[in-house]
Amino acid sequence: MVKKIFIIIPFLVLIFSAIPNAYSTGKQYIGILPYYAPDKIWHFYKPFIDYLNKTTGIPWELKLYHNYDAIIDGICSNEISIAYLGPNPFGLAYEKCKVKPLLVILGDDGKPYYKSIIFTNNHKISSLKELKGKPFAFGDKDSTSSNIIPRKMLEDAGITMDMIKPVFLKSHEKIINAVARNEATAGAVKVSVFEKFKGLKFKVLKVSELIPHHSFCTASNINPDIEKKFVNALLKLKPIHDSSDRNIVKNWDNELQYGFTLPPKDYIQNILKLHRLLEKYND
Repeated sequence: MVKKIFIIIPFLVLIFSAIPNAYSTGKQYIGILPYYAPDKIWHFYKPFIDYLNKTTGIPWELKLYHNYDAIIDGICSNEISIAYLGPNPFGLAYEKCKVKPLLVILGDDGKPYYKSIIFTNNHKISSLKELKGKPFAFGDKDSTSSNIIPRKMLEDAGITMDMIKPVFLKSHEKIINAVARNEATAGAVKVSVFEKFKGLKFKVLKVSELIPHHSFCTASNINPDIEKKFVNALLKLKPIHDSSDRNIVKNWDNELQYGFTLPPKDYIQNILKLHRLLEKYND
């Protein structure tokens, strides 16, 4: 009987040590939705990672991905512990591996919602209907603010995809550049990204209704202590009301500069409604 115990225990140790990141207390990886070029994601999120390293006592590291499918695979395969996802990528990850939201970011109004914007470089255009037959810059097929929501906005205005010339690009920044260079007559991005390019003097054609904001999410196998420290480190920041907290976040991506909240009770429900739009448009 004793011999059997000594055979079984090393075998079990090998099994558990082979599970990637499961309840790991070592280095933790965070993936960021790739709506900027990799160098800009690094620039805007490295100070955020530095803050987590300092306040949680846990070694965090940024992991970059080049498309939405890759980051969804990353969180579902436990390659990363936490992913920062928009609504539709979250819906895809939820469908694939039942990720759970940890924190939802706040907008400058202190609410966990944001908006999408359709804009043009042609100031003679005054309505969405005037975009018929013209090139329109969309983001990745899974992007909420640069693909799904603008398609719904165009559809509500009577414009279907066969009435325009869609141009699909990999990031919001590329959409901005395409419209600025007149490679596309109009395009759509998140309002927070659009505001970074105010100097280009685009014309706003349409702003969407409220969309559930981006969230930090995780798969089910994260170490509970790590999860708690991550959530607490960010929840305690109140940059809208506290000047010292504003100073902490001033070099972070603009999206992260207004604080965080626990997910509203209907967060996943509202995300899945958007996800159904994604399925409709990608049939």
